Amino acid sequence: MEPAQEFLASTSQMLNSTSTSPVHHILSGSFRSLSLFLLAFSPLQRTLELVQTVDAFGPHQYLATNARKDRVYTTSWALPPVLSSWSIEGERIQHLNNVPITATSSYITIPPPYTHAYSAGGPTGEVHTISPTTGALDEKVQQILFVPEGELEKADKTRVALRYGSHGVEFSSSGYSFIPVLGTDSIEMYSLDSSTGHLKHITSVPSPRGPGAHDGPRHVKIHPNGRVLYCVTEHTNLVDAYTITPTGLEHIASRSLLPACTPPLDPHIFRGDTLLLSPSTSSHPAPLALFATTRGAETITRGWLSTFRLDEEGMFVSDTEGDEYWETPTSGGKANALDVLPKEEEDGVWILLTDDDDATANETGGGVRLLEWDGWGTGGVKIVVGWPQPGEGKLMQGGSHAVWIG
Repeated sequence: MEPAQEFLASTSQMLNSTSTSPVHHILSGSFRSLSLFLLAFSPLQRTLELVQTVDAFGPHQYLATNARKDRVYTTSWALPPVLSSWSIEGERIQHLNNVPITATSSYITIPPPYTHAYSAGGPTGEVHTISPTTGALDEKVQQILFVPEGELEKADKTRVALRYGSHGVEFSSSGYSFIPVLGTDSIEMYSLDSSTGHLKHITSVPSPRGPGAHDGPRHVKIHPNGRVLYCVTEHTNLVDAYTITPTGLEHIASRSLLPACTPPLDPHIFRGDTLLLSPSTSSHPAPLALFATTRGAETITRGWLSTFRLDEEGMFVSDTEGDEYWETPTSGGKANALDVLPKEEEDGVWILLTDDDDATANETGGGVRLLEWDGWGTGGVKIVVGWPQPGEGKLMQGGSHAVWIG
């Protein structure tokens, strides 16, 4: 074959490969911008590009999707407090509606059977129905209090209350709900009435380290088997694992979010943040790992992304030497939030990591970073690409939370 023909054949093959290669879409919020940002990631080209800047009602600090990923629900720091819903059609994001809430929320989730949205933040949590025809947020059917009812009127309902109030809500496959409350060092446990969507309080689970621990439980996740709960503590920088029982939680073990160093790292200069289980695959139905992050309390302190090895039952593997720690490029600011997507390869995952550090928001870019992890013994977490590009940080002003939507 002539050189020119070889070039044309090679180019044609590359174009055909590119045209059929998957492109994954991501939606991100920002702590400093009112907008949402729709991004496209090409695994083949290893590029991350802006598709659409969406005029929104932010700053939007947390996002959640339905099962089909054609609807997104967001919290906001806007006042008066609201939750928002959005439709996704290809590369187009459209606003559906806003609903008022009592206090600024920090978290929202839509558990199976995807008929209700549950949010929590500061002094309250709320339950809203979801329209079966439009997927929009609908009627508020329950309000949950984390302060005495007589104190609610005077309670702080702004984002400031997120530092010491409720901060998340998650559900087990066995019909229980859990809400961590930073200021009371407790995880509140509820039963779910599937017919009404209401939550009924079962118990308050205190810190396993006793009264005065000042743990600050922040986020929880539950193993797919419904029997193990994991909780990140903001102040003591730990991941606690618990067994779920019908009447409460039984503490199993704890792991530090910080690597073992000499001299040891001071946990007081970090802020434990969020956590996610690695997704199930056909070869490994049970998650192989638990990912968790901590942020630097000041911009001079870089955060950490920790990867903890799990056995098939969801327990920490006893040998902590197998755990992996990756220092994040910056402090993370108020972010270092995570989302994961399985690679086409069996054990690998793409990881979204958001960054709100001052430098990221203004100069260096990388408010959303795409990372990869290819399983145990493959060299740990690696950076693939970030957006915005260096020098274009003000396009986003730092990321808050980003989710895979396709």
